[in-house]
Amino acid sequence: MGFIGFIAEILVLGGVGCGIAANIAVVTTCDVLVLGGNNGKIGPWRADYRGSGCQTWHKEETTMDDWILNMARACSMMALCFACIFLFFLLFKQCLCPLPCSQPIMDITGTLTNISLALVWPIIRSSVCDRYGCSWGGGYTALLLTQIFYLVASVFTRCMREPRYERRKEEREQEKVEKAEAPKPKEEETPKDIEAPEEAPEEPKREWYDSVKSTSKGAEVPNEAKKQWYEEED
Repeated sequence: MGFIGFIAEILVLGGVGCGIAANIAVVTTCDVLVLGGNNGKIGPWRADYRGSGCQTWHKEETTMDDWILNMARACSMMALCFACIFLFFLLFKQCLCPLPCSQPIMDITGTLTNISLALVWPIIRSSVCDRYGCSWGGGYTALLLTQIFYLVASVFTRCMREPRYERRKEEREQEKVEKAEAPKPKEEETPKDIEAPEEAPEEPKREWYDSVKSTSKGAEVPNEAKKQWYEEED
């Protein structure tokens, strides 16, 4: 995937992270809807009824709940749970180690997250709005951003680059191939044996005799005879 896969991975990780943060804001806020007639504000889980403060409301304590309000209440929490599962498998798939059926689970949870959050929007048609009249409050922005973030994250999951462990495996294999294809250094050629020139035979050392053999043992040779012998040796 290269650079495009890297951008897709950032979009998915950033989208699901920001989506979870915005989803928490939707669940905890009490001004998704502003009731008419200064009757307060209401959200899927918290409400500020006539200035009583932002408090968690329970459907057993009010007669104004209906199936649309209950659906929005449940689906806002379901979207958050599905998004957390999506993020869990995403981090393991891309950064740590593969889990069984990671990609199918991410596809399913991403789809269910968007469907669940889409079912929060009909809250403006609940019975409380029929009685008091409603308009979107500050929580509307958080709800809209959550929907956009989850949609981006679920769309680009198939465009991400290969997981980290696969990239490292490919790099190791590539290094092995490069080492195998690299030319081996040439061995230094040993010079051929050079025949040494034949040494000239040493001249026999001239032995200077002070005396030579003679017919008579121990007789000295005259100097003239010595000179003649030396010349013959030369």
